[in-house]
Amino acid sequence: MKLKTGIPALDRILGGGFEKGCNIALVGGMDNDHILLTHQLTNAFLSSGKKVLLVELRQDPASLIKWLSQYNINYEEYLEDGDLKILDGFSNLYSPASISGPDVLPNPLDLGITTAIIRDNVSKEKYDILVFDDITSLYALQTDYKAYVRVIVRLTNSIRKLGASSLVAINSDVLSIQDLSMILMPFEYLIEIREGMIRFKRSFSFINVPGVPYVKTNKGIIPIEDVLKDAVSIRDSLVLTSDGVLKLGEGRVQLIGETSERSLIEFVYRFLGPEKGREFLYGWGRHEVEHLEIPKIESVEEIKEILEEAFEVTRSTGGGILRIVEATKDIIIVEGKNLFPHIRNFPYPAHVHYAGYMAKLLEKATGERWEGEEIKCESQTNDKCIFILRRV
Repeated sequence: MKLKTGIPALDRILGGGFEKGCNIALVGGMDNDHILLTHQLTNAFLSSGKKVLLVELRQDPASLIKWLSQYNINYEEYLEDGDLKILDGFSNLYSPASISGPDVLPNPLDLGITTAIIRDNVSKEKYDILVFDDITSLYALQTDYKAYVRVIVRLTNSIRKLGASSLVAINSDVLSIQDLSMILMPFEYLIEIREGMIRFKRSFSFINVPGVPYVKTNKGIIPIEDVLKDAVSIRDSLVLTSDGVLKLGEGRVQLIGETSERSLIEFVYRFLGPEKGREFLYGWGRHEVEHLEIPKIESVEEIKEILEEAFEVTRSTGGGILRIVEATKDIIIVEGKNLFPHIRNFPYPAHVHYAGYMAKLLEKATGERWEGEEIKCESQTNDKCIFILRRV
């Protein structure tokens, strides 16, 4: 059984989640987005019934819990049930007086004692996952960086022998390139979270999607494709800067009214004529998919799933309702209602770009050629739009 991330877009790309027993490294920078995602994954693993030992090195556990509450992550229940233990590796790093307690590391800088306590906890209490937040904190305090790297590599490998896997957060801005490369050796998954992109640098199995754009919201790190499936998430993720730029994640967006897009389609047909206008709109729809990274699919069910995900984005962004009415290996028939923009009594099909988009989406997903056509359109006094997608 795979470890689900709790983030639909990531689970889809990972083929259902992380392979059980594999080590996961999340690498990022000073914005701490990688650390936030580390705790989102930890929360997802706990909710699936896994037992987690969290070594907290950046701040004391109370401060951690307060920080995570801003993102709707609550560890209290898991702490009470015993599914989660937080080892405090922060307090005795900076406290003027020694702090003692059952879950407080006595001297985190004594790597021999610290790693022995961690291994003992994993062994005796049968934890499934060891989480480090984050290993960079101790690295910065070392007098011998190479020795620290060797200790972390040995610890990670020894934890695997005990039947548990490791999830670690690493600030790559702090480590040298050589030390970073060495410390990442035991990890099957290497994921970089930086500047609005989640990038899969290494994985247990082949992933043909190199990167996923994301936004940081009060629900944590969310891939933009998941944000676009929910109108409330879209609203909460939009940021208007002082210089008049409306941003969704790292991308710039603008709210478009129906009158504006209706005028564009009317002008295209008027300027280019019926045939060239249709060709232009179809090509426009195809071009919109060019920048997307789509995982390869084969079965009819997978084809339906990838189209339905796109239809959900269309619905949540106000583009209308699309649904599959028939699907075979070579032909897909799609019905549309209230598609954007709505044009009354128009002589030409107004949503040819939808057909182009769907055809190109299937081409990128299947690796084979598809053609799309809008054979009925609401704008031509029909009660619905009908699209036919054919494998060529």
